[in-house]
Amino acid sequence: MEFVVYLVRLIHIFFAIFWVGTTLFMVLFLEPTIRALGPDGGKVMRQLLGGTRFTLAIAAAGWLVVLSGLVMYLPATGFNVAVMFSQRLPLTIGSIAGIAAGVIGTTIQGRASAKLQALGQQIAAQGGPPKAMQTSEMQKLQATIRQGSVWTAVLMVIAVLGMTW
Repeated sequence: MEFVVYLVRLIHIFFAIFWVGTTLFMVLFLEPTIRALGPDGGKVMRQLLGGTRFTLAIAAAGWLVVLSGLVMYLPATGFNVAVMFSQRLPLTIGSIAGIAAGVIGTTIQGRASAKLQALGQQIAAQGGPPKAMQTSEMQKLQATIRQGSVWTAVLMVIAVLGMTW
């Protein structure tokens, strides 16, 4: 049983490092670079989202962190409200922030990324520059992903602080 506890903790820590580190890298460096590149940045994004398994890897890492965290959190608090909101309050806040980051990543960023990828394929298939309506939609989706990234990054920092308190 002790081995399982260590394995769950290892999974939580390893994938949290990947999830948080990748998200912070994207928010602080990759997204500003892609915006600065203009149309060439769109090519980079299309390759990242459509030509790699990045979205699958980041989603899987996020949910492994959330699930392994819940497996560790429930025994630590006994799901006792008095414990959760007294001596374990930082852990509770961190847990809620981590779960919220996972939900935002899946619902907002994941959906917008899938739509952006489909739109990119549609534009590539038409063989010319994007139409005005497509450009507008692309910009909206990119803004949604950017906002989701910022929110998840903030929530992840709160989660990390809660876990280390």
